[in-house]
Order: sequence, then C-alpha cells, then structure tokens
Amino acid sequence: MSAALASTPANSDAGSAAQVEMRACPHCGTQASNPLQAYSSPPWAVVECAGCGFVYLKNPPDYEALSVDFAWEKTRAAEKKRRSQQSPVVMWLDRATRWRLSLMRKNLLDYVAERYPGGSVLDVGCGEGRRLPDTFVPFGIEISKGLAAEADKRMRARGGYAVHAPAVEGVKQFPDKHFQAILLRSFLEHEKQPKELLQEAVRVLKPEGAIFIRVPNFASVNRHLRGGKWCGFRHPDHVNYFTPHSLKAMAADCGLKMTLLNPLRLPLDDNINAILERDPTNEKAAA
Repeated sequence: MSAALASTPANSDAGSAAQVEMRACPHCGTQASNPLQAYSSPPWAVVECAGCGFVYLKNPPDYEALSVDFAWEKTRAAEKKRRSQQSPVVMWLDRATRWRLSLMRKNLLDYVAERYPGGSVLDVGCGEGRRLPDTFVPFGIEISKGLAAEADKRMRARGGYAVHAPAVEGVKQFPDKHFQAILLRSFLEHEKQPKELLQEAVRVLKPEGAIFIRVPNFASVNRHLRGGKWCGFRHPDHVNYFTPHSLKAMAADCGLKMTLLNPLRLPLDDNINAILERDPTNEKAAA
C-alpha cells in the first residue's frame, strides 16, 4: 500500500544523485506521519505513521539506486566503517563476543532444513546464492545486478535459478503454490512494499509451506538504550522498522499467523525471528 507522493533527488553516500519517493505508510497507507529526528540521518527521514504507528523511512531511494548505488555489497563495507568510527568500543566488543549469537538460538536455515528436508525454496534477497543447503532446489530474487548474476549461475547448476528484480516484481514471475518455503532473512526491512511482498509470497507458497523471516527488532531494549546509534539503523537501505506487534499485524493482514522463534530472549534480541504460515481462521488466508 505504499504510495509515492513526490520524487526528489537526494545526494547519497554512493556519490551520486538518487531519486527518492515520499511514500505513505507501507502498513496502513496513511499519508500523514510524525518525524523521528533522533533516528534520522539527513537527507534520510525516519518517521512514525500518524495512523497506525508503524516506523519507516519516508523517502527511500528508488529501486534503480538500490540495485546499483546502494547495492548490499557496497553499503555493507561502508556501514561497518561508519559504525567503527562512531562506536569503536561497541564494535570491538561485538566482534569479540560473536559466540553469544548462537546462545539459545538456531540459525534460521536450520529450521527450514528440519521442517522441509527437500523441495523448492525461494530465497528473497539471495545475495550471491551461497546460503541454501544442498538438499533444496534453490530459487532466488536479488536486486543487486552483480550478485543476481552470481546467484543465477550457482542456482541453475542445482536445478533452480535467480531473478534480478525488485522483490515484488520478482515473486510475480513464479507460479502459484510453487515453494515449500520462502526465506526472508534480513530482507523485509529493505523492502519498500513489505505488505505486497507478503501477499505475493502467500500466493506462491504451497498450502503446507511456511515463510521464515528475520528482521531488526525496533522494540528491543538495545534500541531504547542506544537510540540513534542502534545497530538496526542503516540509512537508506533499511526502510521499515518492525516490532513484534507490527510484524504480527502485517502478517495477519495477509492471512498469515506468526510464531516467534526467539520468544524468551526477544526483549534483549536485536532481531525478530519468526515463522509465518497460513491461518485457517483468517478469511484473508483463503483469498
């Protein structure tokens, strides 16, 4: 339900002028919003929807800029450098204690492998196409042109293929009820049309299939403590900021029920890990 109100150029860290669109709330479609200046980084404006309270980037770059200027392989290195300069002690502690990430938590791919030992899996935002286990027939969607080409080569060797396109456009290229599982790992926060993406994901998912998702947790204790220095902020390629409540609400709007994979550690976790499945009690699940 996102809507472009206007398109304006903005200078980017990538060194070029990217077209940006002033969008409405991607959850409820409300145009009005309240600025959250403490979380913004000019010219990138983080706002709170005046209707439903969803937090999002008001003026994300267009898809062409996300494909080239703000491609993940470029922004990742720049983001690491920025964080190291801004919070060197925190970054050092993070690197020195990476073992903590495995405590009380499995890798999201482990859940996929346990539930679906084989079959076709769609990895949205697949990068270079390395991460799906060999037991699956891999398919992918990737907005970065260079990474999409690498992924397509790898996936075709295993019976699948990768699509170079924005996520919603890419999912539309697949037939109904085609995938056992869909992976949205660290992706929905990047997608300008998250609700439309979930709706299309439901269409291409087999009845017994599931969507495995991880997004930054805007409700985390760490975000409240660190404010604008929270690790979940990445301008301009993080365009949605989910809480468990808002993710569950958006899923329900698409006929999906949400099961948290990290409920016990959620308040202290910078990420939400969840499984989304069709909800037979939700009328929208059969639509």
